[in-house]
Amino acid sequence: MPTAEFRYDAVILGGAFSGASAAILLRRELPQLRLLIVEKAEAFDEKVGEATTEMSAMFLTRRLAMWQHLENEQLPKEGLRYWFSNEKVTGHANASETGGFIRSTVPAFQLRRDALDEHLLATAVAEGAELWRTAKVRDVVVGDFDHRITVEMGDEVREVQCRWVLDATGRVNFLGRRLNLIERNEEHPTAAIWCRWKNVRHIDDLAVKFGIAGGNVSSRRLGTNHYTGYGYWIWVIPLGNGETSVGVVFDKRLVDLHHSKNRADDFIAFLKAIPALAELLEGPDPRLEDLRFYSHLPYATKQYMGRGWALLGDAAAFLDPYYSPGLDHASFTSEATVEIMKKDVMGEDLTPLIAEHNETFVRSYWRFFRAVYKDKYYYMGESDLLSAAMLIDTAQYYIFVVIPAYRFLKKFHWMPVLGPKPA
Repeated sequence: MPTAEFRYDAVILGGAFSGASAAILLRRELPQLRLLIVEKAEAFDEKVGEATTEMSAMFLTRRLAMWQHLENEQLPKEGLRYWFSNEKVTGHANASETGGFIRSTVPAFQLRRDALDEHLLATAVAEGAELWRTAKVRDVVVGDFDHRITVEMGDEVREVQCRWVLDATGRVNFLGRRLNLIERNEEHPTAAIWCRWKNVRHIDDLAVKFGIAGGNVSSRRLGTNHYTGYGYWIWVIPLGNGETSVGVVFDKRLVDLHHSKNRADDFIAFLKAIPALAELLEGPDPRLEDLRFYSHLPYATKQYMGRGWALLGDAAAFLDPYYSPGLDHASFTSEATVEIMKKDVMGEDLTPLIAEHNETFVRSYWRFFRAVYKDKYYYMGESDLLSAAMLIDTAQYYIFVVIPAYRFLKKFHWMPVLGPKPA
């Protein structure tokens, strides 16, 4: 196959949320850089991360200026809602419930990730990033602000040189695995099964029939509804195309769905065994061709950045879909990486900045895990304990992250949750 050589200032591996976001910021703030995005997928698909938090929503709206897309193509998110069961519960009407009463004051969104990712990538290209798609990265040779990337595109092999290479390949962890940086978080043995459903019943209409509509002013459906039990939680997330994402995350020490021989049937039976959730799933059709399974969710990296390379979002680490921290992590890493690349263009010594970047993000991951997630699934179905934990966790998130960003800084800041040394 013929080989062609190319030179860029920065190459981004992966064009979904993390890669496209970094590309948009780089094109807007460092337009003199020649930027390439390499994306292997002909079209993006849906992912396990289908909701923002308040901070990733701030990144999308106030940093990337994506209000129009989010309002036209996505749904607002009305916080978190929890439903609990025991042997006496027969449905929503007599299940314990925890959640907000009024509408959220800080914007957040329920996401069709394929639509969002395509829009972000199209925006990056419209603003000047070059895109190779469908293209496969075959190899990366990392140097000192001088890297060589081998890309296969159709029948052509292209050799690319660049000063910066940003890995945004998600769970593929392309660069992190080649540098032997990725390690499984064995302290948190969780797995997930999910798919999209058509014609899920509208919980707000059911609330009227069951006589519990007066318990809420905001929409229950627009919240992320959690159906919880010992060792697991189930998400029900409405999507802007009328479908609903339904999935279960479980601790493999407590629930054995990962051993299933007939995953689709066992998944559906597991959901419908929960009386309240079964009320929503009377009649709807699961898109079983869309059924996904991750046998082990959490992993971490030993290092986020080196001399001219960086890992963004899921290409570096993943913790747990509970509380939807994934897009926060993607937003913080993209923002922080771009800030350091701006300092590089200004000729600053990056050695202390890279060291701070690595220390901060590695510290954030493990502190966040041990403060919020470790062994949480042992009390996931306990109404009093989980409700209290949700209030405490959310209060800390607002007091130390959301409120400072909105009220004091008045902008999105790169510092991740529990990242500062004194946190």
